[in-house]
Amino acid sequence: MKINPQSFFNFCAQHATLLRAIAEHSGEISEADASRLIRANPGASEELPENARRRLKELQILVPTEPGGSLYLLADPVARLLTYLFDEANPATPEMIRGYVLSLETTGKRLTRALDEEDVSAVKRAFEEISQSLQRIHADLDETHHAILTEVSRYKTERSRVSVREKFKLIVHWMERFVEPMIEIVRSDGPLRATFDETERLLHRAREEALFNDHPALARNLRFLRLIRDHALRVFTQCRKEIQPLYESLRRSSFIAEGAARALEKLQSEGIAKWGSEPLIGVCALRFQNVPGDAAIALALRRVIEHPPEPPPVLEFATEESMPDALIRRLWLDALPESVRPELPVEDLLGWLVERHPGKDTAQVLAGFTELIFDTTFQAAFTDRAPLGYTTADGSLEASPVQLISA
Repeated sequence: MKINPQSFFNFCAQHATLLRAIAEHSGEISEADASRLIRANPGASEELPENARRRLKELQILVPTEPGGSLYLLADPVARLLTYLFDEANPATPEMIRGYVLSLETTGKRLTRALDEEDVSAVKRAFEEISQSLQRIHADLDETHHAILTEVSRYKTERSRVSVREKFKLIVHWMERFVEPMIEIVRSDGPLRATFDETERLLHRAREEALFNDHPALARNLRFLRLIRDHALRVFTQCRKEIQPLYESLRRSSFIAEGAARALEKLQSEGIAKWGSEPLIGVCALRFQNVPGDAAIALALRRVIEHPPEPPPVLEFATEESMPDALIRRLWLDALPESVRPELPVEDLLGWLVERHPGKDTAQVLAGFTELIFDTTFQAAFTDRAPLGYTTADGSLEASPVQLISA
């Protein structure tokens, strides 16, 4: 066993926000970066940053980029697990799908040879490879589909000031890099369909010749073949329908922007005298149709004049909303460092909090305790003295005194 699964998942459960922050960190992670992330994302249990950093390396969540180095990366299996848990899809490239199709073709040839030779063990090994390839194809196609739809949704909802040309390049990238090549692979006369048909024929042959007796597994693979074959073309056709209108709209906008840029460049270089009327839009005729008559105008005026008046709305400016409890709690936590600073050193931090703020409940006292412990301007020291009892507004606590001094 590489690491203890229970220790690994217990640590992950207590440091979910820390793992998310590490996953979002771009590039290599140094010892200082790890300490900063641990302090910014404390775990559910009271733990020193040094212990958390040591556990990250012991559980192989962070692995060194080179043997004996001081720079680390998030382990690839952990990164894939976090991607799955946080529903963040990474698109598979068409070359990866073609590689799976080629692997299925090679495995199919070995399965054919094993069936001809009636080699049961070779049939079993080939069947296991086919199962793994089908599961990977299905997972990668779903991730690619999810990533494309997420990108389209982000484009429709984002309001950042990005130029039309950049948006057009992004949509063209997704269309030409993923959608169109994927459709070429998964279409009815493409390489995926032909390979799947041959694989299905070989599986039926293995069942008929009784060389593989795991019928539920055979049925599962046959179901996977039909599911991927029909589902893949449908989802990528849907992706093209989502992207195509954006592509056409941005294409027109890009042409308009390019034409305006050329016209302005010509105006700047040649001046207004030589600009001419070529960039202008000519209006040949302007016609008025369906001009309203006197009766229609009189009816519209009568409706305005005879409309029953309504009293204006009354705005109550004197009303005030009470301050939310969450804001009051946040303001109290922000003010704690300044209130404790004149009284440093504090020999019993928890006792100081309970004495100065007797109306706070247990959760608020612990939140203030954590705020001061992890404040970078202070240094906390856990003593070995006997545990003491502390009474809060809604309960009691028992802990050894903690000393707080200036950093």
